[in-house]
Amino acid sequence: MIDRTRSASDAFSQPGVRALLLLLAIVSLYSIYGSLYFYRDPLSIFFSEEHGFDRFYSATRQAEADEFLDAVMANPDSAKWQLGKAGPNPLICAVFITVGRDMVGRHYIDSAVGSFLANMSRAERETTHLKLFFADVPNPDTQHKSYAKFATANIVDEVFTYNSTLADKEKEDKIRELALFAKDRTNKHALERKTVFDYAYALDRCVQTTDAPYIALFEGDILLADGWAARTLKNLQTVERMMADPRRRDPKKGEIEPGRPNAWLYLRLFNQERSFGWSGGPGFRSNNVHIISVAVAVPLLFVLLIARRQLPRHLARHLDGWTLLVVCGIAVPLFIWLFYASGKAALIGSPAGVREEWFGCCNQALVYNRAYSKGLANYMMTASRRESPGRSDMLPKQFAWDHGLARISAYPMLAQHAGRVSAIDTSDDEAKRVWSMAFEDFRPYKLANEHIRDVQELFGNEAAEQMRRQ
Repeated sequence: MIDRTRSASDAFSQPGVRALLLLLAIVSLYSIYGSLYFYRDPLSIFFSEEHGFDRFYSATRQAEADEFLDAVMANPDSAKWQLGKAGPNPLICAVFITVGRDMVGRHYIDSAVGSFLANMSRAERETTHLKLFFADVPNPDTQHKSYAKFATANIVDEVFTYNSTLADKEKEDKIRELALFAKDRTNKHALERKTVFDYAYALDRCVQTTDAPYIALFEGDILLADGWAARTLKNLQTVERMMADPRRRDPKKGEIEPGRPNAWLYLRLFNQERSFGWSGGPGFRSNNVHIISVAVAVPLLFVLLIARRQLPRHLARHLDGWTLLVVCGIAVPLFIWLFYASGKAALIGSPAGVREEWFGCCNQALVYNRAYSKGLANYMMTASRRESPGRSDMLPKQFAWDHGLARISAYPMLAQHAGRVSAIDTSDDEAKRVWSMAFEDFRPYKLANEHIRDVQELFGNEAAEQMRRQ
């Protein structure tokens, strides 16, 4: 027994063993920390399927949106008195594209419109022309549960359908064609032809009916943050200042590196963390972890060897060969691997600001530059006539590349994808993964204060004071 105790004591007295135990303790503590704070990053090894998509701010915002919309629907005149409608010269023409879904309870478009309007100032409402596009064919009044309520409530600036807007000479044939595309749920390309045409049609509708310099296209299953309109207008001002930089040059095909073009196509209001993670996966050879480890470990080893020679003997003995092996051979590659495997969004996040980005997922919420919107609408309508048209979220990116236009993102993102029941061929599991982790970190009281500040900066003290009285 004494020998065993002595053996354990001798082992713990070895610097290499102590270094290894310290490493294990650090990694264990980090793992606990990661499971508590990194579990919502879908590209993190700590991601939790059970809690990764828990709702925080979006639950609060949906409650606000639903409460507002219920009050408005009960008394539509109150919305007119409180908010009014778009003025004669709106800055943004916003369109929600929605189709009926097989779901129980409140439809997504209800909460989406509620989040658009809830807590909005009258000054913001005057600058935003709001349209709802019910893209169901052939009969949206029977295919979409929310059509009737919005068609009669008169709280938006226009409710339109294919039936109400297509020219008589093409209406019957076009609706029949679109209905065939929508009917065949097993034909991916047919669904793409329908969604691409829907998107182009909504974009073109704003071009044809308003002079707004910016056109926002929103999917019908999103939530917008409190103050989204004022913040977006401020972000658009930033975009225009960026494009006015004399160092920028006229657009050319394919020349879209940040800082190059002096024209832009869209401003992104939604992105998912899966789109801006590290390029590799969690494997040790991903992201060149093995190369970085060698590049760090070798110089560190030389530094420690030199330090061991310079240090007094009672200190130098702690840097024996086993300790150096633990530090340079195990700890360095392990820490570097953990850095990447923990997830970029969880560790670093996206700093606030407006900047050019080539990447980004989905078209849940994009604000387009009117100067190129007609061209994009025509481009997508042409694509919809092909057997394999491409996806509605990828075609604008291709258009931007072809025309040398910048694609811009504004952080923090102001929209969240709330849909769990897909309207197309996407599985419900994949639909829930189109998700912004950062959106859930918003704090309602902070957003409310920032909203008033933004309104004051954009529209003056009177508009801000009116908000405070609402």
